[in-house]
Amino acid sequence: MGYRWKVGNGRKLRLWEDNWLGSSSLAIQFWPLYRIFNEKNKSIAELWDVQDLKCTFRRNVSEDLYQVWLEVVALVSTINLTDEEDEMVWLYNSSGVYSSQSLYKIINFRGIKTVHVSALWHIKIPPRVHFFLWQLINNKVLTRDNLAK
Repeated sequence: MGYRWKVGNGRKLRLWEDNWLGSSSLAIQFWPLYRIFNEKNKSIAELWDVQDLKCTFRRNVSEDLYQVWLEVVALVSTINLTDEEDEMVWLYNSSGVYSSQSLYKIINFRGIKTVHVSALWHIKIPPRVHFFLWQLINNKVLTRDNLAK
């Protein structure tokens, strides 16, 4: 969670188990198909030759599972293998590089952007509401946890 793989040459990246497409791995997204799949823990480069997906199954697939298989093939056909190495991309930073600051913001603020105090004073509301919002932004409202401090 918090990262995603960027596909390069496909040698490090496992096709089914790693998170390279969407918010979860193909194994989670297509669990009924993954259960009967033989080539587990194989890389994209080992299973995808830019034309065919080299996979075998432990048993015959039903018509419903075959339709799911066609969806997987369509997703995998969007991969463009390059000469670059596969790399992990941090989702909570615009540069894609992990920083403790970006993780702190996610943990502490749960993804909520902080309000700039200067914008607060331009809102047309009574002064007592301005003061209350200023206290709220600075965590100075006399709530039970602040009184305990």
